[in-house]
Amino acid sequence: MTEPRPLTRTEGLAEVTSDTRATVLNLPRLEEQQVPYVFEGTAFEIWTRIDGTRAEAQVVEELAEAYEAPAEDIAPQVHDFVAQLLELGLVAGGDGGGPVD
Repeated sequence: MTEPRPLTRTEGLAEVTSDTRATVLNLPRLEEQQVPYVFEGTAFEIWTRIDGTRAEAQVVEELAEAYEAPAEDIAPQVHDFVAQLLELGLVAGGDGGGPVD
């Protein structure tokens, strides 16, 4: 079995980030999207870790440590959020979620 590829942000995103929030606009899908996505709280914590160096499992491990929670409790929520990001075209990579350039 091959190791999962790191998650990476899709090229062409416009992003404004503060200490607690990321506002993301998918420019290649601007006609479809039209409204920016705003990530706060746990969504922001996941988004900031998608930097091309971590696979989904690593994100889960880091969040489990940061929130002092069992990884098995966090993993389903992280997986669902990453799946949404993949569907929206905001990220690529992971467990077969699209090509990584």
